[in-house]
Amino acid sequence: MIPRLPRIGLFLLALFIGQAGSALAQEFVHPGGLHSQADIDRMKAKVAAGESPWIDGWNALIRDSKAKADYRPAPHRHMMDRGRAQRDASAAYLNGLRWVISGDTAHADCAVRILNAWSGTVNEVSHGNDQPGLGGIPIGTFAVAAELLRGYTGWSAADQTRFKRMLVDYFYPVCHDFLTRHNGRCDSAFWANWDTCNMRAIMAIGVFCDDRAKFNEAVEYFKNGRGTGSIRNATPFRFENGLVQWQESGRDYAHVMGGQGLLMEMCQIAWNQGLDLFGYDNNRLLGAAEHAAQYTLWKGVPYTYYNNCDNANQFYISENYHGRLDASHFELVYNHYVVRQGLKAPHVKLFAALRRPEPGEIDVLGYGTLTYTLDVAASPLQTEAPPTPREVIAIPGLQRVELKWSPSGAYSAHGYEVSRATSPGGPFTSIYSTSRWTTPSYTDTDVEPDRSYHYTVAALNKAGKSAPSAPVSVVPAKGEALPRDSRRVSATGTLYSKAAKNSFVVPATGRELDGSFAGQSVDGDFSITARLVDWNGSVGMAGLTVRAPGANKPRALAVTLGEIGGRLARFRTRNDGKTTVQSGCDYTWLSVWFRIRRVGDEFTAYQSSDGIEWFKVGQSTVALPRTALVGLLASTGGTPPGRKATDSPQGVFDHVAIERQPPPPPSAPVALAATALDGGMVRLDWENASGTAQAGVKIEASLDGAPFYEIADLAANTSRFENTGIERSSALRYRIRSYNTGGYSTYSNVSPDAPAPQ
Repeated sequence: MIPRLPRIGLFLLALFIGQAGSALAQEFVHPGGLHSQADIDRMKAKVAAGESPWIDGWNALIRDSKAKADYRPAPHRHMMDRGRAQRDASAAYLNGLRWVISGDTAHADCAVRILNAWSGTVNEVSHGNDQPGLGGIPIGTFAVAAELLRGYTGWSAADQTRFKRMLVDYFYPVCHDFLTRHNGRCDSAFWANWDTCNMRAIMAIGVFCDDRAKFNEAVEYFKNGRGTGSIRNATPFRFENGLVQWQESGRDYAHVMGGQGLLMEMCQIAWNQGLDLFGYDNNRLLGAAEHAAQYTLWKGVPYTYYNNCDNANQFYISENYHGRLDASHFELVYNHYVVRQGLKAPHVKLFAALRRPEPGEIDVLGYGTLTYTLDVAASPLQTEAPPTPREVIAIPGLQRVELKWSPSGAYSAHGYEVSRATSPGGPFTSIYSTSRWTTPSYTDTDVEPDRSYHYTVAALNKAGKSAPSAPVSVVPAKGEALPRDSRRVSATGTLYSKAAKNSFVVPATGRELDGSFAGQSVDGDFSITARLVDWNGSVGMAGLTVRAPGANKPRALAVTLGEIGGRLARFRTRNDGKTTVQSGCDYTWLSVWFRIRRVGDEFTAYQSSDGIEWFKVGQSTVALPRTALVGLLASTGGTPPGRKATDSPQGVFDHVAIERQPPPPPSAPVALAATALDGGMVRLDWENASGTAQAGVKIEASLDGAPFYEIADLAANTSRFENTGIERSSALRYRIRSYNTGGYSTYSNVSPDAPAPQ
């Protein structure tokens, strides 16, 4: 019989047990960085058995030059080059991974050499380029690599202690300082990836150094931090369908993927320590990954205007890196949320499949097919080539041919091959091929004017290549000098063609508002619209301008792209010798549409990513004469990134229109009908209403009653579309709308009007 304890004894016993349990809860699990012992055991067993897809991930890993046992690091006393530091840290991690899976100590010894070289060299807090800041990327990777190697008997206790001192004394302070002070700037001035890399670093340091305070610091920042890396600041807008917009969505998608990947790795470290940050705020991070995946697969997503304390002004979702598949965290996302948790994330699933076996990247460690795959049945490799691209169109331009096509209906293509011939029957020669972009377009600038070209497009994935599309034919335009007209004014060397709805090549001269001009005099109110397609050489800025005729440095206005990295959209006004500047998007990428409207002495500037939806950049009042010069501007300056310096800098424009006012939107298409066909296909037919001219037609779909999203952008006056690769046609509904530079029409009817019972 158990003796009865007095009440006070029960209280003390309960208190002791509670304290003991709390103390035990504070102990870290090792190994417990990105990979637990269970993860390592799974990888070892699957690779030893040669089981796919793990063995496919392993074969990708061992081809990585950073995973070689003869890798040589280049340590620096205060890091200095964070890119080189990340390569060294990644090499330590990858060699450590090869060791824990294969048992080959040559790779463990290599990893130890890298870690010891750095801990024996670093003797200053990191500073220099991007420090404090992006140095958090290699710092976190060093800590992750060290955690993987901590059980290796060839890494002495003394060397591990020295490495911990490096992390705590020299690396942690710079991470903490950045999250605390943000280099003395406002908290939202830096983009999310700057915060997330330092959060990940502090958590990884906490685990390797058994430092609960640092681990908790990262967790607290994730939940409540002031900067852009905390979860609600990194994902500021949640939509009704569960999609969540990432903070950098209006900047570019390379940084969206990088910031997300770093935060996912941090959540994986926390998960291995028994803390679920993945599921925080109703799986908010999954919504952001699904949003990014859906957009990358060339389906429409909702977007909300974003700005920060530096007035970065992001009117619309970025087209920069749209379709880029260089992201290596989707196997982690897919296996955690979909395979382990059983949640729905169809586009995350598609993205992971396109990358399988997933490679590594620069900042996010990747190789997730090897490291995170949980179930062979849930993670098959592609076995069928993608469908043939459809709705291929070729648009002749000045010095270019623009090709567009609909994304593969099965969304199983990770790239495309464009082939060209100079006769309809061929032979066709490949001129472009990619295995890392889903972008359904290509611009051929290696063309001769007035020569016939014929193009086909094939879709690619790891299982093979589709049959080529039906050939399309086109003749690029020849640029000519503008016809003589007393109202026209153009810089010497300006070329013009009616192709692509009025195309111009304007040589760049002068500076800012006094650059080259190509245009005409216009009486009274007007609207000028154009797309800045490209620029060559040292173009400082290019866009649209309005100016008073005749005078030196006249009153003038211009909406342009240029300056820092060639990415700032600005509306400049020069009035009585004083110039004011109003800001458009700080991250504006080619191609971009601009518009200026005059109503009396009021001038309003707009920009657009697609020539359909317009956003106001600014407005100015200037007393210009009733007859003003209206046209295109190209001035000189620094060479924009990705462009070569040339002796003849120039801006390239098309869709140039000077009108009294923008056109009204077109009328909606009518009589939309959806017909399910054999072979996983749905055919859509409709009628285009007469009236205002279309510029194109967009198709939207809804699956299982979810919100509609765009799936295809078709040529003007198209009246049929075939959606391929459909698994359950009865679960889909469709609607369409046409558009022009005046905006979208209303929607057509929805077809079928209700989904069939499932």
